[in-house]
Formats: sequence, C-alpha cells, structure tokens
Amino acid sequence: MEGEKLVGDLEIIKIATGERTTIQIDGSVIKDQVEPPKLEWCDKCQAWKPIEFGRYDGAQGLTMLWVCLECK
Repeated sequence: MEGEKLVGDLEIIKIATGERTTIQIDGSVIKDQVEPPKLEWCDKCQAWKPIEFGRYDGAQGLTMLWVCLECK
C-alpha cells in the first residue's frame, strides 16, 4: 500500500483566507484557521518569498519591483 510510505503530516494553507487543513499520518483530517503567511513575488529570483525584510523599488514615487531579502 502506498500510504505506508508516508513519513509525516501534510499541511495545506489557503493564502487568501488562512484556512488550514492538516492530514495526519494516521489519516485523520484537522481543519482550523491560522494567520496566513505574508508573501510577495520577488521580481529578481522569480519566486514567492516572505515579505519580511524585502524591499520595494521604484522611480518617481511609483512602486515598480519587489525584491526579497536574499536578492537585495
């Protein structure tokens, strides 16, 4: 059985709503609400990154690009 190969729990969070679904190793499902992570698309490395410590770059008062901590 393929389920026997699982080694841990699975957690899914809807970013827009903070709704979390956890499927535990024994197959039980837990649904709850959490504070959704704050993410932004890094225009330099082209990946979703935590917004904390990132930076918006722009010109003439316009926000043009967002760069993550690792890329700035």
